[in-house]
Amino acid sequence: MWTATQGYGAPVVLCHGGPGIYDYLGPVAAMIDDLTTVHRYDQRGCGRSDDVGPYDVPTLVDDLDALRAYWGYAAWTIVGHSWGATLALLYAIHYPERTARLVYMSGTGIDPAWHQEYRRNREAKLAPAERERLRLLNEELLTASGEELERIQTEKSSLLGRTELYDVRRVGDVPRYDRFPINYLLNEALCAEMRLMEDAGHLNSQVAQVRAPTLVVDGEGDPRPRLGRAQIAELIPSSRHTTIAGAGHEPWIEQPEATARVLRDFLVDPVS
Repeated sequence: MWTATQGYGAPVVLCHGGPGIYDYLGPVAAMIDDLTTVHRYDQRGCGRSDDVGPYDVPTLVDDLDALRAYWGYAAWTIVGHSWGATLALLYAIHYPERTARLVYMSGTGIDPAWHQEYRRNREAKLAPAERERLRLLNEELLTASGEELERIQTEKSSLLGRTELYDVRRVGDVPRYDRFPINYLLNEALCAEMRLMEDAGHLNSQVAQVRAPTLVVDGEGDPRPRLGRAQIAELIPSSRHTTIAGAGHEPWIEQPEATARVLRDFLVDPVS
């Protein structure tokens, strides 16, 4: 796996979103690397890491713990963004004694109802012509393959990218994922597996068993419904939920000072 390390102090690992893209959390690492030793990595099959299966949730959770063992930590703080927030949460469930703290940033929650509301919220941010183009792309996806499939997926991702922001004029600041191929097969496999886990309804009781001090943080303009993240905060006994005003799915882009303050306050004093 590709990894990067910076800073000094107690260990923190940053889990990027996707699934299927690669690390973009360098700006977040820079916000806390004077307080902590920050590790970043490209998940299995993503970016600069080897494309080796299997593609399943338990394997990615175990990969994360293998990195902990490789770096020699008894426990560490797990910070996850978007899909990475789900990965971080599952790590805290399966490896509670190795989770010192948990940061659940801009996640989706565990109630399957989030999918429909997320789609509605994104479409509401599009102009009528953009909504029509999205409809056509979704139709084309049903029969496309090969290079045509990749072209459609790329256009759809670009079209929806602006909906992730509070201020759509900042779309040029959103990370672009054109340096390495996006692993759509991994994305499809993991999203399908997570949907089954959500539908099964067992995650609520598992999340309620998490004892690590937890920060749930998001931006007010994130199209993923806030109720899902609020539920996570309610289920975990030692948790706090902070919503950053004027920010979208990647709050450090639009509100870097507020994001840094929230993260640093939690790392210094996770229980206040």
